[in-house]
Amino acid sequence: MDFSPFDSRYFDDPYPLYKRLRDQDTLHYSQQDKVFCVTRYDEVRDVFKRPDLFSSRGGFASLLMQSWDRVGPRDLIEMLRFLVRTRINPLKFRGAPKSIITADPPDHAPLRQIVNRGFTARRIAAWESRIRELSEGYISGLADSEPFDVVAELAYPLPMMIISEMLGVETERLADFRRWSNGAINLQTSGTRAPSPAANLANAGELLQYVRSVVERRRREPCDDLISVMIDPAHGEPLDTEAVMLFALVLLVAGNETTTNSVGNTVDMLLRNPALLDTVAQNPSLIPALIEESVRLESPLRLMPRQAVEDTMIRNTPIPKGSNLVVMIGSANRDERAIENPECVDLRRDTGRHLAFGFGIHFCLGASLARLEARVILETLIPRLQGRELRAGGGVRTDSYFTRGFDRLELARIASAVAA
Repeated sequence: MDFSPFDSRYFDDPYPLYKRLRDQDTLHYSQQDKVFCVTRYDEVRDVFKRPDLFSSRGGFASLLMQSWDRVGPRDLIEMLRFLVRTRINPLKFRGAPKSIITADPPDHAPLRQIVNRGFTARRIAAWESRIRELSEGYISGLADSEPFDVVAELAYPLPMMIISEMLGVETERLADFRRWSNGAINLQTSGTRAPSPAANLANAGELLQYVRSVVERRRREPCDDLISVMIDPAHGEPLDTEAVMLFALVLLVAGNETTTNSVGNTVDMLLRNPALLDTVAQNPSLIPALIEESVRLESPLRLMPRQAVEDTMIRNTPIPKGSNLVVMIGSANRDERAIENPECVDLRRDTGRHLAFGFGIHFCLGASLARLEARVILETLIPRLQGRELRAGGGVRTDSYFTRGFDRLELARIASAVAA
């Protein structure tokens, strides 16, 4: 079977092909990309469970190379500007930069322990009132404006505002954060329709330069924010500046993308299933179960990269040392071998089995925050969705092999509702 996980042709509706891969390929190997595609639930879970055997750092280092086959002279010039702007020593970060999502044991545990300081259950729960305040404010425009873009006017700005306030960065620069974070994620994860990396490098460089300036200010003048906590020796071993920069980048980009995508995907699901919308509108206590089913069916992250650190086997297929793998979360979460009637929304389903937030030591640090944000947003939004529909041409999927979501999701009033 001819399949590349990085091919934009499969982005809009990949699920029929995922099923063929699960059913027909023992373990698909993409000759074009030189990568094994792990598609079944049990194997995906097993790879996540074995960080000693399947390296996250090695996988991301390989993934970082995917976009560089389009590099030209302008990109090389922009790379030099990036290094000057961010003051990053490239020799220090050979391969993938060490961060919470790329670190392998034994580096991962102490790094996770440090950043966990800002993600305790108490700290996360304390944000609910602020999330609800913002949600009500953003959604207030839904009754008056036509159309209403769920992504641009709600699902993107709210989690970005929360992350910004948690980190202690300037919330007045949300427009810059969006441009910077889009550039950072597009730098490595855009599809085959994407341009060369230069423009995205510029945006990523500006973001890291800005975060460095905030870190340096917090060293001089600590505040009650997450960056201050991570660099304060009173809380334990502090992170160095480069590590904090990378962690802030992960939060501003990957953390924000998870909530944005899950909210957009859930709203799209509800608008395409009016009976489901009616059910949760009448019984809001089902919203947490709806979120779990949504992130299972439309996983906000399509895949994660890994690299074999020694010769091994997956599903009776030899995996030589150094082989690159993509662990296809979006496929595993629809594997009928592990999940009954996986194509259906079942609000009574056991929500503990899906892999949308990963598994094992790299389970998503911000999962509880993403769930809280999505729940509060949907509690506020769902009563206003009835009488709305997706505007013709208003749903534009994100062009990314890494994420599954919407760049634009415009709602309009149903014609009969307007006439009434």
